[in-house]
Amino acid sequence: MLRIEVHTPVSDQADPIETAIREHHIKAADVHSAEIVHRSLDARAKRAPRYDWQIDLELENEAFYLKKLKARHTEPYHYQVPEAGSEVLETRPVIAGFGPAGMAAAYLLAAKGYRPIVVERGPAIEDRKAAVDSYWKTGVLDPERNVQFGEGGAGAFSDGKLTTRVKDPRVRLILTELVKAGADPSIMWMNHPHIGTDALCGIDENLRKAIERMGGEVRFMTKLEQIVTDHGSLKEVKLSDGSVLPCRMLILAIGHSARDTFRMLAECGVPMEAKQFAVGFRAEHLQSFINARQYRSIPEGTVLPAAEYHLSHTSSLGKGVYSFCMCPGGYVVAAASEKDTVVVNGMSYAARDGRNANSALVIQTDASDFGKGLMAGVEFQERMEHLAFEMGNGKAPCETIAHYLDPSAGNEISDVLPTYPLGVKMLDLHPLLNERMNQSLAEMLVHTEKIFPGFTKNGALFTGVETRTSSPVRILRNLSTMESEVAGLYPCGEGAGYSGGIVSSAIDGVKAAEQIIARFAPPEGLE
Repeated sequence: MLRIEVHTPVSDQADPIETAIREHHIKAADVHSAEIVHRSLDARAKRAPRYDWQIDLELENEAFYLKKLKARHTEPYHYQVPEAGSEVLETRPVIAGFGPAGMAAAYLLAAKGYRPIVVERGPAIEDRKAAVDSYWKTGVLDPERNVQFGEGGAGAFSDGKLTTRVKDPRVRLILTELVKAGADPSIMWMNHPHIGTDALCGIDENLRKAIERMGGEVRFMTKLEQIVTDHGSLKEVKLSDGSVLPCRMLILAIGHSARDTFRMLAECGVPMEAKQFAVGFRAEHLQSFINARQYRSIPEGTVLPAAEYHLSHTSSLGKGVYSFCMCPGGYVVAAASEKDTVVVNGMSYAARDGRNANSALVIQTDASDFGKGLMAGVEFQERMEHLAFEMGNGKAPCETIAHYLDPSAGNEISDVLPTYPLGVKMLDLHPLLNERMNQSLAEMLVHTEKIFPGFTKNGALFTGVETRTSSPVRILRNLSTMESEVAGLYPCGEGAGYSGGIVSSAIDGVKAAEQIIARFAPPEGLE
């Protein structure tokens, strides 16, 4: 198989495969198969915007075309599930959490006949959507039905980004299964693929139904309350509905916000450690401003997707400051999971057609910020979220970026209208961060203004606080087997501190399932 490239104007509606075959003078009769594998947008200045495509072709007389074309050999990807092991499973495998990691693990185990039992502390997606909508309208939070907990995990109420820096062949497996569940096939080849919250919720439901058809079981509104061990090995799990499940294999995919579960695991002696994470504010700009800055001179009438940006800077104090979860045409959402707190996140729908663009701008934290101790980072997050609630009297604290940098600048809402659904209160955000963090963020903004003129002006806003960028703890595991020192316990995903985002978390869930498959035979006769 050969991989070739072709470039097309963004306005060109022709099939890129047909264009590639024509422009490279390939005989149609020599083409056995063709597939788009990648598309990126090139909108650099002084050039008409174009799409750059990569096409894989299976050709007759491949050696001839390899010499003739600017092409390279590539091998088609075929995912291979490990051969089933021979050890006997004494209980059905249990998965705690039904976000990307837990869902992927459950899907693979169910497909191979292991009949997993999933326990998810939150509700099914339809119930969850209704609860989230109610919270965004009334401000009344349900601690178990919210943006963090329930079917699909925190990723269900985000942009549905599928971009990952992980170089793993399982990426294609994940994307393929998402397409089977209803995602647009373009996610297979887009440079920055995304699904959108509106589409992702239905896809999550379809994946769950597939798991159930294959023999898996999903129990919603059922939280993992305690693990019970015997001589260092997992024996059973106690659940919030009062039931006790015999359990020798437990995949922990609890997400980055399950703070009560973190504390329970620590009390049960599961090896864990504090880890770095990032906190900050969510920046909002007019999407039209971002488009104008990123696309520069674009011919009138040219239709391009809502533009994105990615920023990073290291401050004079050595702190990393960067953009996180950029949502073109999106909304700032209320993402709390505990009462009397304010937590913000970004979300966009599949069309990305909202008036504003938003992205978190976050500062890396470590023990010098949050102190020593396993739960110091968790407590640091909690203090910030409660302080934000108090400062805003229940609304989200908000400030113009210009005022954050210079108190003499205005701090009134102007061009950019905040999209946080529960209202904002305009005030000084500096008390939410310590001095080092404020200095690092200010340095990053000054630097950004030089390379991205207008970024700190034109009514741009900060809304706080963004604290749930990643897990504040890591649940330790063996690097090769993925098993904890507690035998039978497999921590995985974002909550365990090993991934960030939908795709990398799903990959980690697949890897955990693979470990169980390679070791054990599918269970027989177990209820």
